[in-house]
Amino acid sequence: MERLPSPARLLLGALLLLSPAIFGACHPAPSSPQDARILIIDPASGAEVPAGDVAVQVFVERFELVDMGDSDNVVGQGHIVYYMDVKPPLDQGETALTAEGTYATSIETSHTWSKVAPGEHTFWAQLVNNDDTPLVPPAAVRVDVDAAAQ
Repeated sequence: MERLPSPARLLLGALLLLSPAIFGACHPAPSSPQDARILIIDPASGAEVPAGDVAVQVFVERFELVDMGDSDNVVGQGHIVYYMDVKPPLDQGETALTAEGTYATSIETSHTWSKVAPGEHTFWAQLVNNDDTPLVPPAAVRVDVDAAAQ
């Protein structure tokens, strides 16, 4: 077997040593709730949407959506709470649930609100722990839309 020239061995050795850092930066693993992120991708804030059924679609990153309500919390796991026309509770250790009819819990990345009246509305989405408490720090996002009569 032929040996690589010394400069080539040094370069190959350097690449092997750096590969975990390079590939880790490209594919970060979920490691803590601080890394969790949620974005509302539809509708856009300021958009005009038809009144009636309004779908809210989110993108979740670095967080595993699991259907384990009322179970022990596991770092990096939980579900989404969708809200309409109410600010979500964000306090640590308190429930993230609001009055009945103003929220919906889900492991799905979209939720459709039925019978949305014409007018201005605020939609929120928040990542929460298995026991319905907000993450620390909170991971919540909102959009304001105008529902137009059809």
